[in-house]
Amino acid sequence: MAEPPLPAPATKHVPALQHALPRSDVVLTLRQRTATAEGTDTGTTGTTLWLGAQVLAAYLASLPPPPPGATALELGAGVGYLALCLAGAGYAVTATDVEPVLSSVLSPNLDAGARVLGANARVEAAELDWVRVAAEGLPPSLVAPDIVVTTDTVYAPHLIAPLWATLAAVCARGKPAVYIALERRDPRMVDAGLEAGRDAGFELRRVAHGRVAKALDRAGWRWAPEDWAGVEVWRAKWRGG
Repeated sequence: MAEPPLPAPATKHVPALQHALPRSDVVLTLRQRTATAEGTDTGTTGTTLWLGAQVLAAYLASLPPPPPGATALELGAGVGYLALCLAGAGYAVTATDVEPVLSSVLSPNLDAGARVLGANARVEAAELDWVRVAAEGLPPSLVAPDIVVTTDTVYAPHLIAPLWATLAAVCARGKPAVYIALERRDPRMVDAGLEAGRDAGFELRRVAHGRVAKALDRAGWRWAPEDWAGVEVWRAKWRGG
């Protein structure tokens, strides 16, 4: 088994982060862009790894593997770690974000990661702007996936309604399983974001903290509780609305 990774807050300064898949010896190199690493401010929070992606990756790795041909969609994929974990598990993955994240870190990391995962890995990057989706609808080419994931995306009040509108539009094309990981940095905003999801027609259930903790242990990471304090995993089911 590869060396256990550090929690994301300890790696923000690393321009080329070495990070294993959960429960695997496969090690990815993730490009990051930070003021410390490259001397420039990208103006976005999406160009470094976040705890939510690590925690959700470990939790999903504890579930049964997907059936052949299963597909996954990630909203706000950032550096692409979770998308590559899903590809390594057997999903055909579409990882989405906006510029400058898309071209600066997401696409390069997916290309490099796919080479590490091997010829059977199916993962691609695509641009998806939630504000545009909320106003105009989804691109006709976007096919309903079997699973939708999004992490650390409840962080800006003006993006909460577009995020739920995008999730609802995706779920209206099928019945995907939806998993959300978030970090409770601003409890009031997180609570408001979850309530907005319920108003958008979603039934939300939090995955028990103990189950997530066991998944981290099974991944071999064995972090201290304070290393990922405040991170929650939620399951969402769209009821229409």
